[in-house]
Formats: sequence, structure tokens, C-alpha cells
Amino acid sequence: MVLINSAMETRRAQKEEYLKLAEREAEETGIQEAEKTGIQEAEKREIQEADAEKTAGQEEGEPADSGKEEEGAAGKEADGEKKEEPMIRVLLMDTGYTSCFHPFVSLVFDGQERSYSPDSMETGEDLKITPREGGVQITSIQRQSGSPVYEGSIEISRREEGFLLVNELPLETYLEAVVPSEMPSGYEMEALKAQAVCARTYAWKQMQERKLEEYGADVDDSVNYQVYQNISPQETTTQAVEETRGKILCQNGEPVEAYYFSTSAGVTSTNVIWGADEPASYLKSVPCSFDAQEPWSWWQVEIPWENLEKRAADRLGKEGRLLGVAVTRKEESGAVTGLEVVSEAGSFLLEEEYAIREFLSPQGCVITEKDGTSAEGGTLLPSSYFEIEAAPGTSVVLTGGGYGHGVGMSQNGANQMAARGYTCEEILDYFFKDVEIRTLPLTG
Repeated sequence: MVLINSAMETRRAQKEEYLKLAEREAEETGIQEAEKTGIQEAEKREIQEADAEKTAGQEEGEPADSGKEEEGAAGKEADGEKKEEPMIRVLLMDTGYTSCFHPFVSLVFDGQERSYSPDSMETGEDLKITPREGGVQITSIQRQSGSPVYEGSIEISRREEGFLLVNELPLETYLEAVVPSEMPSGYEMEALKAQAVCARTYAWKQMQERKLEEYGADVDDSVNYQVYQNISPQETTTQAVEETRGKILCQNGEPVEAYYFSTSAGVTSTNVIWGADEPASYLKSVPCSFDAQEPWSWWQVEIPWENLEKRAADRLGKEGRLLGVAVTRKEESGAVTGLEVVSEAGSFLLEEEYAIREFLSPQGCVITEKDGTSAEGGTLLPSSYFEIEAAPGTSVVLTGGGYGHGVGMSQNGANQMAARGYTCEEILDYFFKDVEIRTLPLTG
């Protein structure tokens, strides 16, 4: 539910909203179970029409418990032999996901409790902990499920800013703690499998790019990349990972950016909303009525005029009465990609999804959802699919739909598709263009 250029910024700013939504969806799962009705003929036609041009086929393609150790490097196998399972390195954020630097570290492993403070480790000193069994519980970090327990090894590095923590573990084990943190474990199995494929594809691509190399990591554990160990592994999500073991989404043999988001506004978008001149070849805008009954498929919020006036003044660097706020452009899918703000101090045009949603932040306001329930507004507008009704000097009323950036796979749409009989492959085929599923060379 990272990140990648503008997409990374969007996911970073969404962290509070995402975690609240994830908790809520997890609670609702099991209260309302989707009715399985089979694949309707009309829906079959919708899939066939949307993918009529698709031509690509699918293929299945340390013993020490603590102390200073050298990091082992996986050797390459001879041609024709299976390679060792990929290992991923995850930078662990602090409790509030506000920093990768920790003021101190407390952990439990092999029945021992250990604590590290600035006085106990010198700057530049490194430590690697590999438990004999049971993983490492870091009690100085709190997540939704409590103090998380990490498989694999934990590396502690002392920097001037604080401690860095890196968890190194097998990719498949990592995914077992990503999928339940990104999608409620009570969702349909085929939707969970689609989520697992997207998450694995994303992780694999980040492992190749190593954007966090200065921290000795491939990804971090927040929505900057993908949420990891906010919720511990669950039986259903672990099954989804196992049943899709090694499978990633590719185009022409290369992994794609397998974007996903919570709920659509009736249609999906492409990376054009982030400023791309044209959509990536594997992204497409498709109608999505599957999640039309979800609470976030429609919403409305009223934002005080003075809130926007202050934001305009902050952006312009000088105060002035706000005169107007208006939509100037929409992307083909209906997402707003142009917002003009005019004040006595000047004017400016916002042209990307993230900037628009940030300026129209409903923080401190109450959002009314489709089912009549209310939600507290966060730092971003729920989506960039909206209409605006301005009453200068009083407020703006925003009426919109969807939750998240709207690019790639709708998670709630995928869940409803699965409830109606669609397979993991059919779900991914619907939301992405000219893609195939390939399998990484894994052992086991």
C-alpha cells in the first residue's frame, strides 16, 4: 500500500493516513465478509475489452549470537545451478517513522536482554547480532503489533546522529511481514497473492537500485518503501507469499514498478499524475467499479478558507488575502493535475498530484465517507480525484473519491475481484499493461 521519485514523496507523506486506514480495514475484515458470486459475464467482457491488445504471455516462470562479525556475501552458483535465495537489507525506522536514527537500542535475543546507548558504543563502531533461534526482538521500537521480532540478523551502527539498525534476511521471509502490513490478512487469497507479487516485484527492483546504499540498506520499513513488520506475519498472508514464491511482474523480462493503492475513484491512473510526459509502458488507466461500494470510494470535506490562505502565504513568502482556488486541468482519468491559487500577494500553479493533495490537506477537518462514517483528515487529501466548490472568505468544499495515488492496482478492487472469482494473474493482468509473471531463481 515504497518511494520512487514523486511516488516516494507521496507515500512518505501518507504514512499517518495509511496506518490509520490499515488498522481500520483490519478491524472491519471479518465483520463484513465479501459474498462470493462467481465471475459475472459482464465483468468478463470488461476484462477482455480492457486487455484486448495484450500480447505478452505469462510464465511461471553465523553462528555467533553477538559481537563484531564480517558480513557474509552470497557466492554465485555455476551456470545451470540454482542461486542462493536473495537477501534483502531493511533500514529500520524509529517508533514514529520520523527518523532512521535511534537515540538508543534495546533488544532481546536468545533469552538475553541487551541495551546500547551513546556511552556504550563509539561513533563508527558496528555490531552484528545473529541469534541462534527465535529472532531478535527490538523493544526500543513499537509497531502496531507491539515490539517487533525480526528474523535474520540485526546490524547496529553508531553514527553521530544516532544508531542505525539494519535487518538482513531472506527476501521471502521479509515479504511474510510486508504483505500483512500492506493489506489486511482477512482479504481474499487471490488478492493477497496479487499483493505478494507486487510487493516482491517492488522489493526486487529496489534491491537492484540500492537507493539507500549510504545506510547499507535496500529499503526502509516505512511507507517510504513498503511497510514491514508493522503487523507480524499471519497465516493467510504467509500462504500467499509461499504460493507465489519468487514470482515478480515483468515487461520484456524486466521488473516493472508495481504500484498499488487502497481504493479507486472508479478509474485508475498512470504516472502522468507525477509529471511524466507519457505513461510508463506497463501502466494503464482502467475503469474500476469493483471497489465502488467501499467507504473511501466517495468522500467530502470542508476546509476553512483561512487554512488555505495561510498555506498560500507560506508558499509565497508573504501574506495576502486569498482570492481564489480553482482546478485548471485534469488528467485523462479525471485526476486533478492543475490547481491555481490566487492571492493579493501573488499566484501560483500546482501541477502534480502530491503537491495538490498537500496544499488541500484536510488536517484538523472531518471527512465524511460514502457510508456516512467520519474520519479525521490527515496531511494529504485522500486522493486527487475531486471537484472543488469555493466560497471565498469562508471555506472550500471538496467532493471526491478514492484513497491513495490511484496508480496501478487498487487493493480493495483486487479484493472484490478475488471475491468474484478472479485469479491473482487475472487481477494483475487487469491493472497492468502487457506484463508477464516470471520467477526469480530461488533455492528450496
